[in-house]
Amino acid sequence: MPDDTTAALQALIKQVETLTTTVTDQQKRMDSLHDFNGRVLDEKKDMQRQLEQQAASDKKWADMGYERAPDGNYYPKGTTPKHSLTREEARDPQKYRAAKAAAEKAGATLTITDPNKPEDAHHRGRPEVDTSHSTTLVKDDDQRVAYMRRDVMGSDATQYRKLRADGFTVQSWDQPDDLPQHMQAKLVEMEKAHDA
Repeated sequence: MPDDTTAALQALIKQVETLTTTVTDQQKRMDSLHDFNGRVLDEKKDMQRQLEQQAASDKKWADMGYERAPDGNYYPKGTTPKHSLTREEARDPQKYRAAKAAAEKAGATLTITDPNKPEDAHHRGRPEVDTSHSTTLVKDDDQRVAYMRRDVMGSDATQYRKLRADGFTVQSWDQPDDLPQHMQAKLVEMEKAHDA
């Protein structure tokens, strides 16, 4: 009889060990699933925040009279390039053929834009400085970049040094088109405020 009891106890201990291992494995899977769900929810919140920021940005630009084009840039309302594709979109042969046909039908040229590549003024040649604007300095406080008109930059070394001392990177511009689009809009606003 004692041998039967010992055998039964050993079998019971073995079953408890197996059950403990199973429960531990399930707990690890549940913890892993909990972590995964947490990451997914965080990514969802981040995406929602980005969408809200984009909507707020679109509204701000719309209030200033601009609209966002498919290439991701903002243009004054009604001047959005109608026949353009981003470089990524142009890699799709069907999209490219359709856009090219639409441009030809409208008598326009299809342009390919690269929203990730900044415009390089050095390759366009140096145009004359547009002195018709009373505003000669436009600051992007978020990026810590100051855009100074080239003629002023060459003649006002004191202002240049002060901007550098304040932690700004100073870049020159000849024409308003040389400025990033958000700074072009700021220049327009500054000109309006100056004229008022």
